[in-house]
Amino acid sequence: MQKEANQKPSVCIVIPRYVTFSTGGAEIQVYYLVNELLNRGWNVEIVCAAKGLEEQVKKSEYYDERITFYYYRKQTIRSFEFFSVFFLLFKTKSRAYYQRTDFALTAACALFCKLKRRKMLYVLAQDKDAERKKYRKLFRSFTYQSKAKKIIRKIDFFLIDKMVEWGKRNARLVIAQNKLQKETFKRSFRKKPIVIPSSFPPIENLEDNKENIVLWVGNMTPDKRPELFIEMVRNLKQREGWRFVMIGKPNKEIEEYKGDEVEILGELSYHDTMEWFIKSTVYVNTSSREGMPNTFIQAWFTKVLVLSLVVDPDKMLSELQRGNVFNDNIKAMSAFVDRIISGEEGFNLKLENAILRASREFDLKKNVDKLTALFKVR
Repeated sequence: MQKEANQKPSVCIVIPRYVTFSTGGAEIQVYYLVNELLNRGWNVEIVCAAKGLEEQVKKSEYYDERITFYYYRKQTIRSFEFFSVFFLLFKTKSRAYYQRTDFALTAACALFCKLKRRKMLYVLAQDKDAERKKYRKLFRSFTYQSKAKKIIRKIDFFLIDKMVEWGKRNARLVIAQNKLQKETFKRSFRKKPIVIPSSFPPIENLEDNKENIVLWVGNMTPDKRPELFIEMVRNLKQREGWRFVMIGKPNKEIEEYKGDEVEILGELSYHDTMEWFIKSTVYVNTSSREGMPNTFIQAWFTKVLVLSLVVDPDKMLSELQRGNVFNDNIKAMSAFVDRIISGEEGFNLKLENAILRASREFDLKKNVDKLTALFKVR
């Protein structure tokens, strides 16, 4: 029986945070992949930073006993995690390694796979992953009260950049979400990625019971610019009969928001968030930059119109007619929503086009087929 089990196809997922305690876009995408592989009879291992949180992980609704977990501890000096992950990988038994969300573990995975002659697929989680000096750029956005801490972190991020870039260059294959990532990565690292878009499982028995709801969903970080959703709502000439709902952990500005124009629900489970997509009519994205937002795909699969201030991956909204993008003009977005509320703006044909194209391009089973074929590439 042990011999038979070992003959199953296997993959090890190497990621800083798994969906058992983080539901960002990368984690959700990995969760879909893992579920599909488990259903196909694969052996799945996961290496992630959850040492000391084992009991919390087991209580998660996403915990699955079929997965073999290996945990390392998150370090204050993040470059030190290279050693924790590198030695931990020697406990794993997979032939293919899927690494998503870059950090010191990117280099650890690449070195391990080189030494053990295993296949490593590095998968971009966002557009910034295609650029060089990513962490040095991030360092400039931080402020420090202690000069010593600033110097330590500067050195730490410099080392992480070197590790990450070496890991990306030495991965067997690189997977990008869109054409922009592919071209940027090729210029940055002289390595050509393969494009496999984000995926979504089909929703069965979806009832068309839409309500007059405009929805915003995301982690309320500065690049998501959640305050612009409130500004958009306040710009509207009329709101009667409509609800404006935000889902996500509030940041300081949103916590201090005073008003009854917008309902701020805070963090919700993935299941509850999906319920809001299912009953909403419009989804609004205010991010300054993203790769291929999971929320776009969720909206298309649940028959929700996508409106975006800036983000337009591969010009899916502006040229492929899967929604509307407003070139960072919040007043133009507000005027468009006003026309929807008043019934002046028809969007059924555009929405039907988006749903049809999304069901073809972001189909989970088809895209997992492409990945499993790459896992087997020698």
